[in-house]
Amino acid sequence: MKIQVKFFTLVFSVLLLFSCKEKQSYSKLKNSQIPVKDRIHEIVVNEFKNAGTYTYVSVTEESNMYWIAIPNTKVIVGATYYYTGGVLMKDFESKQLKKTFEYVTFVEGIRTTEKISATKDEKKHSHINTPEIIKIDLPENGTSLNKLFSEKESFSNKVIIVKGKVVKVNNGIMNRNWVHISDGTQFEGIKSLTITTLEMVKVGDIVTFEGTIILNKDFGQGYLYEILMEESKLIN
Repeated sequence: MKIQVKFFTLVFSVLLLFSCKEKQSYSKLKNSQIPVKDRIHEIVVNEFKNAGTYTYVSVTEESNMYWIAIPNTKVIVGATYYYTGGVLMKDFESKQLKKTFEYVTFVEGIRTTEKISATKDEKKHSHINTPEIIKIDLPENGTSLNKLFSEKESFSNKVIIVKGKVVKVNNGIMNRNWVHISDGTQFEGIKSLTITTLEMVKVGDIVTFEGTIILNKDFGQGYLYEILMEESKLIN
């Protein structure tokens, strides 16, 4: 199954920030990041373990059992919850639990209803529902997201410069930060680019990154990340 990246499209438009504050060790699964299906997951809690800033939850979904990790949350065994999207990690070790998960999906949050109810602040920053018009001047030697997405094959494995507004950030996942930017352009509904970096930025920042474009990363289990920028650095 191909999953186009529309900021995890928009997988979570709620734009919550969560970061791994405990040190983790892991083995890379190709490029390590595995975007989870862009759909609503209905889960039942089997058990849970609290560890620092995270709650690890064993869940069942349509007879399949697996683990998810969420920012510290009170959950009830046997209760039904819902979530959308996530990042699947292989061989993830929790130092606090002294446990290595063969697979665990990091999720920004769970809810008790199927429908997503965004807060005022989340609606303010949501790139799906907010009719915000972003206008970014193209930097010197820069590439617009429209051009990148429409001619992506020509950019494969090349180092390019992009500039945009930060619309979402996930810090500390797999020892790097995941930044999503938009420059006001789009191609076939794709409005934003996912960037991996060690740099620290926040939602609303206007940033210019230089990094390598990677295409069609197959992470197994039917997941394909079609385009992302890796090893990116902020430039003036």
